[in-house]
Amino acid sequence: MVKGQASFSLIDADKLLAPIMQPGSGASSVPGLKTIVLDPGHGGNDAGMINKHLGICEKNLTLDTVLRLKKVLESNGYRVILTRKDDRRVELPERPAVAEKADADLFVSVHFNSVEQGAEKVTGVEVFTMTPQYQLSTDQKTDPQYASIPNPGNAQDHWNAVLGFSVHKRLLQDLEIPDRGLKRGRLAVLRLCVCPAVLIESGYLSNEAEARKLGTSKYRQRIAEAIAAGIHDYAIAIDAARRMRR
Repeated sequence: MVKGQASFSLIDADKLLAPIMQPGSGASSVPGLKTIVLDPGHGGNDAGMINKHLGICEKNLTLDTVLRLKKVLESNGYRVILTRKDDRRVELPERPAVAEKADADLFVSVHFNSVEQGAEKVTGVEVFTMTPQYQLSTDQKTDPQYASIPNPGNAQDHWNAVLGFSVHKRLLQDLEIPDRGLKRGRLAVLRLCVCPAVLIESGYLSNEAEARKLGTSKYRQRIAEAIAAGIHDYAIAIDAARRMRR
């Protein structure tokens, strides 16, 4: 609120509202969408989040979900590349490097979440895109000293917003789960990615009820299909933007 009136920053207007409301407006170019890199979070000696009571860990769920998503996307005609196909560690910079080497059009990193406090109450999905230059991330702890520094991922600010909005909306709609937010973060895989990128926290392993759902193949299939539907909506937005330029 500024002097009693609701206001948006110019960066929010340019980097979030305009892309969502009119994809392609003000963007220098419209990306293609043929090759998609899928990134199962964690792996190897990096297990990620663990629910000891249920005996499930994040690295296994991310790989299974991504393999399911790969099948859906390939059936829709996309070329799909994985940052890992089995249980092995892949360093963070190596993950977006796979997308750059493959000249990918899209990068999707899949994770699962956890909290230490309020685990019995906190559920739902959150989606991250790269923080625009000069803005603070949702988690601002380390941001002030880095906010002014441009990163490779900032070249895709416009389409990151379109992608994040499309995937976030579909996950909420198709899974019918609580909204933990469409967020921004200077996470390594987003910061270093040269194509539009999104990181998805697909649910909370720290919440017993939600973890039980996440532990079922049926629900992970639903997650994969919801992500694929979000990518489909993103593809529609790209096509519409391309038609406007003809």
